[in-house]
Amino acid sequence: MWYGTVGVLKRDMLSWWFRPPFLRAWGRKSSTLFAGPWLGEFGWELLNWQPFLRWLAPAYDNVIVSCRPGTEALYDDFAHGFSPHNVRGVSETNTMLSVDTPDALARALSAVPSGADHLQRVGWQPDARKVFIPYGDHDPGLATDVLFHPRGRGFGAGRNWDAEKWAVLLDALCGQGLRVGCIGLSNATLPLRGDWIDYRDRPLAETMNIIASTRLVIGPSSGPMHLASLCRTPHVVWTDARGYARGRTNRTKYERWWNPFDTPAYVLDDEGFDPSVATVLDATTAALRRG
Repeated sequence: MWYGTVGVLKRDMLSWWFRPPFLRAWGRKSSTLFAGPWLGEFGWELLNWQPFLRWLAPAYDNVIVSCRPGTEALYDDFAHGFSPHNVRGVSETNTMLSVDTPDALARALSAVPSGADHLQRVGWQPDARKVFIPYGDHDPGLATDVLFHPRGRGFGAGRNWDAEKWAVLLDALCGQGLRVGCIGLSNATLPLRGDWIDYRDRPLAETMNIIASTRLVIGPSSGPMHLASLCRTPHVVWTDARGYARGRTNRTKYERWWNPFDTPAYVLDDEGFDPSVATVLDATTAALRRG
């Protein structure tokens, strides 16, 4: 095990060595950093990309972030400008597997200022090269007891929980007198029947306040569940037990690796992405009881 850890560290150091010179302490830097366009998954943007840029930012007089429209709130505290892009395709980890809009990608790349240091995608970065800030402010006007993220994407549809199970869970929680809301994008979430507050399609800054104002977020493993961690809001998340990036399981990611604020994360992985309603309800009840 010790030898394996050393091997990982050596690989990380070697990978860092081959980065552009401006990323090394002795490398010559421009006064402007152009970061992006970010084309990877939202979870990797949250836990690897934006904190790495925040770590780099003090070395520059001007930081321009190329990001998807609506995600500027992730960078507001350190970015000096934005270059929104509309590149679409299938994303995985820190990259895009297929690009549906090559013209949009060409436009995004053409926005790089002459002479700027251009940082495109980067691989996993250790904690020493990341700076996190908590997102979201508590707003009593947005407060709920529970927020659902009823994932309904076509890509990775096997992670979507059945709409009927969501409805049964919703009925059970409402029967306990709890206020329930839903977050996410309407075109990437499941339509649910029942009594719930629709917080979908809200600007990201408002969504972060909504998350920071609730008692608990629940849903299958997804970007919004990682966002709950950065909003320091407890969350119940279900997933499978397989190893993903760098061999880590999602349990490890939610509980430790991608949890910089030690946010309470209640991970269900015994039943994969299709747990029973009883399992999720029991975990939700226990999490709410812990406060």
